[in-house]
Amino acid sequence: MYRLPSILIASIIAAVEPPPATGPRCGNERFVAGERLLPSYREAWLQCRNEEHALTHPQTGTFAKERTCYDVTSPGTHGEWQYGRIAMDVIERHSGDAYTFETLWMCKPM
Repeated sequence: MYRLPSILIASIIAAVEPPPATGPRCGNERFVAGERLLPSYREAWLQCRNEEHALTHPQTGTFAKERTCYDVTSPGTHGEWQYGRIAMDVIERHSGDAYTFETLWMCKPM
């Protein structure tokens, strides 16, 4: 039996579960903070879904889902840039400790 690589499976899952249609629409320009290029809203959403899949995978993940990817707050503005945070809440399977992982996004809206 052929097994698909987990990164491919995560990409398929992220594509099947796109970001909310009500989310901000970003242009192509990205905000650079030092050496870091911040993702757009859609890129951050897909990153969250891929990480969530890897972290909570039934056989290989260390965590269980508590709350799937969500917008932490309404988007904020910084000049002509829009920004926000996307988070997921998980529970460590071994200890039962709760964690929240966040991804920051920033872009110029369309």
